[in-house]
Amino acid sequence: MSQDAKDVSVCFRPPLKDTDALLLTHRVLQEFPIRVQPQFRPWFPSASDALKPLKPAPLISSEDLQSVSLHLEEPADASDQRRPAERPKRSWCAIADRRAPQKITRSFSRLFQKTVEKHALHLRQRVKWVVCERNCGPRGMEELWLDLNRAIRRSRLPTCNANYQRALAQIWLYCDVFYSEYIGNLLKQEFQLSGQITLTCHRLGDIVKL
Repeated sequence: MSQDAKDVSVCFRPPLKDTDALLLTHRVLQEFPIRVQPQFRPWFPSASDALKPLKPAPLISSEDLQSVSLHLEEPADASDQRRPAERPKRSWCAIADRRAPQKITRSFSRLFQKTVEKHALHLRQRVKWVVCERNCGPRGMEELWLDLNRAIRRSRLPTCNANYQRALAQIWLYCDVFYSEYIGNLLKQEFQLSGQITLTCHRLGDIVKL
């Protein structure tokens, strides 16, 4: 009960008398502790009560500044300069601009048509061609990777983006099912890949070897 409370309503039934009811109510109310209302304080600090750091800022002497400047001017270790920069284990090539005109391919060959029907593939479903080191011939994976980057950025490989898995010595070339046969033939002919390249699909594994 707060200190501001003044009026109390008492309801009783006969045969209890008025005087008895008042005495009983007064006795009951005396047993309740009087709660003091806390003083109101705003949750945000005022201008006079600004937050201040517990400790003052450290002082930097002129000797400290001189030692730091000398350390920055020191050349790096010669052994670190001779160490070649490590290549990332994986590299991505950005997908071609969707606004660029894309080549429309002819209909699927009998092999690809049967593959699409067998696995119920959607024409916009993503699949990937896997190119291994043995497919590159004498030029090597790094040179092939640069050539594929140029072709993708110039929209010569429709819907494609590529991932160079250096740890596996493989290049993964992602494309839509609709363009997969066209891109596979382009890889074999224009980029002069040797051996077989594999077309794989998520949850299905290898579906075509070209």
